[in-house]
Amino acid sequence: MTSRVSPVLSLDDLLAGTKGRALSQVAKEFSGVGTDTRTDLTGQIFIALKGDSFDAHEFLTEAAAKGAAVLVVHRLPEKAQGLLKTMTIVEVEDTLLALQNLGNFWRRKMPARVLGLTGTNGKTTTKEFTASLLGANFRVQYSRGSLNNHWGVPLSLLAISPSDQIAVIEMGMNHLGELTRLSSIAEPDVVMVTMVGRGHLEGLGSIEGVAKAKAEVYEAAKKDAQFCFNLDNPFTHKMYERYGSKDRSILTFSGHDPKADVQLQLVSMDEMSLLIRGTIAGAKGEAKIPVFGVQNLTNLMAAATLALAAGMSGEQIWQEFPRCHTVWGRNQWVRLPSGARVLFDGYNANPESMQAALDNFAQLNCPARKFAVLGEMREMGSHASEVHRAIGERAASCGFSGICFLGPSGASFEAGLKAGGVTKNLFISDTYEQSLASRMLPVLHDKDLVLMKGSRGMQLEKVLLDWHPLDFHADH
Repeated sequence: MTSRVSPVLSLDDLLAGTKGRALSQVAKEFSGVGTDTRTDLTGQIFIALKGDSFDAHEFLTEAAAKGAAVLVVHRLPEKAQGLLKTMTIVEVEDTLLALQNLGNFWRRKMPARVLGLTGTNGKTTTKEFTASLLGANFRVQYSRGSLNNHWGVPLSLLAISPSDQIAVIEMGMNHLGELTRLSSIAEPDVVMVTMVGRGHLEGLGSIEGVAKAKAEVYEAAKKDAQFCFNLDNPFTHKMYERYGSKDRSILTFSGHDPKADVQLQLVSMDEMSLLIRGTIAGAKGEAKIPVFGVQNLTNLMAAATLALAAGMSGEQIWQEFPRCHTVWGRNQWVRLPSGARVLFDGYNANPESMQAALDNFAQLNCPARKFAVLGEMREMGSHASEVHRAIGERAASCGFSGICFLGPSGASFEAGLKAGGVTKNLFISDTYEQSLASRMLPVLHDKDLVLMKGSRGMQLEKVLLDWHPLDFHADH
């Protein structure tokens, strides 16, 4: 994929998109959008967002010092009044709403076809795989990292350039109605729910609640949007039955349904790759993909389906499959000075993804020993005790030589371990203590393997960094 160049927005674009009014006019063209005064804002639109624990209106002078060309505000503090003489300032009723409106305005102005995807597991990896497949044939803009919420989606849309042909936009949620709102901002031409699992139970109550929230991307879609469905997940299959009408263009994927547009099977797996075989839009093929984990078969099928929707042929997709790779914190192998290796998966965690990680790790042939450092699965609400106990029971069957768990649900996890017959070589703590690294490090020897998996908020990379890894950086 070619290097990115930020699109240029005019002051007229900014005023039309935000429905704001100019308090002052100095610069009239802007390159890129920023919301963080800790970054370089040269030439950018700085949108002063207000959150529960911060208000960027208190940092307007810092934004100006970092090179911002225009400030978008819904109030101008006394200490920032002097900026009216030196830079463009646009006033709006609400800066978050202005950002969302501007994202939608720019999306409509740009010619790129927008692919929108969501799902409990796999959406970020599917997005990365899709961008990799499309990159050899199209100019592609895609959401960086996990910019998938009410401010991340419009920022991703505002990164689309006039020369981009495809935009791959990831959409996340943790409560009902959020995907309806994100869909109204992104107005995707293609929509997909990768799968439904037990994520965000705290805000949605049950897996049925998760499914209802995910289905909003189909409910809120444009009349001419193309729908893509996973036929293997029971909840997304129900979405196919409900929304996959014959008067709408649809594409499907499955590991076993021969009628699916994309049907792939796993031939073999080792710690560095998957060998897959199957049919994509009638084109049979086989490919070796440099990724680890059986769950990536679903992600590869989803990406291939989105690539079909974007206009690639089955033959082209088979050719480009080896370009697919995982990103920071997603089944990432890291070497330690001792010769031990860590499978770091610290980007996200819920019961399904934790189960998959344990299952994949259990299948690995290891000449030495296996250890696990597991972190809390967050946003489980009243289900936290139940799901952590279940994961503890599963971990007990994996043959680990030592297990560490970090998080508030440690007692439930430990109860599961003990129910599974594991009572020794355990370390359970509410939070990470640096002493843990020094306690475990002398135990790890050449050819040992460590699974490190937990929710992003647990910041398990702190443990890994204290082991002084040879090929790992702190932030993606």
